[in-house]
Amino acid sequence: MSTMKKTLLYVFSLIAAVIFLYPLLYSFFSSLKDNVEIYNKSVFSLPEIWRWENYKMALVDANISRAILNSFIYAIPGTLLCLVLALMIAFVLTRMPLRINPWLYNYFAIGLMIPVFSLMIPISKVIGAMHLFNSYPLMIVLYGVFEMPLAVFLITGYMRGISKELDESAIMDGCGPVRMLFRIIAPLAMPAVSTAGILSFFDIYNDLVWNVILISDQNMNNISMALMSFVGQQGSSQLGPTFAGIMLTILPTIVVYLLFQEKVEKGLSAGAVKE
Repeated sequence: MSTMKKTLLYVFSLIAAVIFLYPLLYSFFSSLKDNVEIYNKSVFSLPEIWRWENYKMALVDANISRAILNSFIYAIPGTLLCLVLALMIAFVLTRMPLRINPWLYNYFAIGLMIPVFSLMIPISKVIGAMHLFNSYPLMIVLYGVFEMPLAVFLITGYMRGISKELDESAIMDGCGPVRMLFRIIAPLAMPAVSTAGILSFFDIYNDLVWNVILISDQNMNNISMALMSFVGQQGSSQLGPTFAGIMLTILPTIVVYLLFQEKVEKGLSAGAVKE
């Protein structure tokens, strides 16, 4: 790569970094200020008094700590359920020559195209008829099922590039389908599994729609719902605690992404591998 191209690439990367970091830095500095400083001082000016009590107010008044726990309760089991089911479906689609496979794959592909808002009324009516509002197990199953189409799409695309000679060797060694999937195929498909898992986790963690519709118990609110309630109560009067609440909601997702960044980037090309 020529020097000019490298320079342009670095300049573009620097501009992109500034654009993406601006909201984060603005929220962090604002979370440690009062209203006067937020309105009258420069965006990136340091707080005259570092008001860490804003974070305490956000944790206590908005119950952010409980909301973070609820978001993890929904996101972790929901993601695991999604990945286990998607792995089994992808194994059938790529390893078992069944006539129904093209139809099954198209079925999940169509699931990517259906707007979630078109399902709100029928699903809420069904759940209401079964008296299952305010239920952790229901929310976990619902989240896991809704994330399956994307997970199936990513994992199937990657799994198709894994040589089937491994299957023949495993069968000759007496390996059954379940053991073959979870001991041999799944580890090889880990880049796609990691990508599907991270995307599903973020989607569930940040969900607002289903929490608004299916949860009325404030002790079961996730991060988005708790923050929305807190902003409605405090947003016009105390901006510092509001920004503190925003920072508390995004920090866990930043940590999770940084931990799995390499696997996510590898998995983004998950359909491009060919035998």
